[in-house]
Amino acid sequence: MRALDAVLILPALAVAALGHRRGLLVAGLCALGAGLGTLLGWEAGPLVAGRFAGTGVRLAVSLTTVVVLAAAGLVLSLGLGERLKRALVTRPLRRLDAAGGAVASLVAVLLTAGLVAAWTLDDRDAISFEGLVHTAATEVAAPDPALSGAPAVAVARPSLVKVRAAPGAAHRCSRGAVGSGFVYAPERVMTNAHVVAGADDVRVETPEGRLDATVVVYDPDRDLAVLYVPGLTGPALSFVDKPLPGGADAIVLGFPLDGPYQAQPARIVDLARVGGRDIYDSGPVNREMYTIRALVRNGNSGGPLVTPGGRVLGVVFGVSEGRPDTGFALSAEEASAVAEDGTRRTEKVGTGDCR
Repeated sequence: MRALDAVLILPALAVAALGHRRGLLVAGLCALGAGLGTLLGWEAGPLVAGRFAGTGVRLAVSLTTVVVLAAAGLVLSLGLGERLKRALVTRPLRRLDAAGGAVASLVAVLLTAGLVAAWTLDDRDAISFEGLVHTAATEVAAPDPALSGAPAVAVARPSLVKVRAAPGAAHRCSRGAVGSGFVYAPERVMTNAHVVAGADDVRVETPEGRLDATVVVYDPDRDLAVLYVPGLTGPALSFVDKPLPGGADAIVLGFPLDGPYQAQPARIVDLARVGGRDIYDSGPVNREMYTIRALVRNGNSGGPLVTPGGRVLGVVFGVSEGRPDTGFALSAEEASAVAEDGTRRTEKVGTGDCR
């Protein structure tokens, strides 16, 4: 038996014993309260964690938020359940109530454990790189915090979308992925290939609502994809005509941690062709990319790196492992062929295997 199994089984048995003592009515209400608290924590966790730096810290804050809200729901429902039990449960029904309470409690704790495990262990919306940084982020000044409030941030908002991708039945992904994307041509969105890898159902969330999307270009070597979104009315962002040099200001736009639209100030470290691996780690690739000093987080994948004036410098696709202040964005030149190809296509293409 693995240590993780023991960690899960022992609390599950303890909760089952408690459910037997409390009874089905109380246990059922407690499970409902804890479940609602967990779901609320699932939504609130990324919003709270987004205020902190560091992957480990954000994960701890997110989990703490889930636990606190689940516990609050449990405590509130426990009091209500005890009062209802005294009023409704008669002596002949107490054994049945006790047995049902044990079963309900056991199922609830196992479902909650599975939900949290799926959230914390399955992370397909970002790619980390080790050994890819060839210029240290500390060689440039820290980004200008004022860039987060630049006029271009608000202007670009209608052009940014959150991308949700659900795996098809043929793929064994534990869950879908969430990333960012941006409108670059009429009814066309650019995002990362790893965001939609293995996906059969892709949708975009705009300020006006959700729309169905079709993957029409899928390039796992460049880690780029184009979505065709009929009915999408967001204005297109334009790409820069020439790259910016090291030390220049930039802004990362997107939806980090599956949260609301955010802008992170950035500073260009350099622009170079860098060797690496494709999204499946199956072969070598060489791409032109920016190294940037910025806080790039899960969920930023596929979002644009823009100039202070709002033009697209590149497509954010990764963060340096062990360096939360160092991110990577494929250059506008690297993305140009995929972007042009995407404007001509409307037919669905395959999205490979889950990453």
